[in-house]
Amino acid sequence: MNYLVLGVLPYITVLIFVIGMAYRLYTWSKTPQPGALTLFPNPSPNSGLFMGVLKESFLFPGLFKGDKLFWGFSWFFHASLALIALGHLRVFTGLIDSILVGFGVNVELMSSAGGGVAGIVIMIAAVLLIGRRLTMKRVRQISGFPDFFALLLITAIIVTGNWMRFGAHFDLAQTRVYFSALLTFSYSAAIAPASGMFVLHFLLAQFLIILIPFSKIMHFGGVFFTQAVIQKS
Repeated sequence: MNYLVLGVLPYITVLIFVIGMAYRLYTWSKTPQPGALTLFPNPSPNSGLFMGVLKESFLFPGLFKGDKLFWGFSWFFHASLALIALGHLRVFTGLIDSILVGFGVNVELMSSAGGGVAGIVIMIAAVLLIGRRLTMKRVRQISGFPDFFALLLITAIIVTGNWMRFGAHFDLAQTRVYFSALLTFSYSAAIAPASGMFVLHFLLAQFLIILIPFSKIMHFGGVFFTQAVIQKS
């Protein structure tokens, strides 16, 4: 099972994700739009469109006007997720640590404090979002199995990640060796991280990555297209 999860599934996951993303981006590019849309800043009337897309995509002002409580849950969830994603780059490469150390940053302190806070905040936000779907009638009526499944999967990933951070020891150096072996197609059981929780966390994360192109989670990419159309309209 470890060999399948750690040595085979990662390649399948990347392949499905890349093909799925390419297909979704292709279909979006073919969607009829009201006039030519420019999503890059330039000295033209479309520069206002670019700033409007960025504002709506990162600050959710439209959601803030409609439902401030939901905006709070969503914004903190996505902000924490972004910080966690950046923190996970440390797992794949030591370059980030080298750069931060060069600026005099205590990497371990920053990781333990910032990562710990982000892990707790995102777990609370995920639980609140699930509770919102269950307790609010109008939200429950438009929520289907895929919505609950995605939230529960993300929550399980968060819980296992926090378990490794606050519970069992996590060998970052060994994990870097493992991912380096994956990139060079030289994986062997001898270099796999000796942590059952890591295997479970990584398995769940791979399921999520496979799911992204085919689910509403893909909104993190589609938001730029939809907001461009809305702003242009």
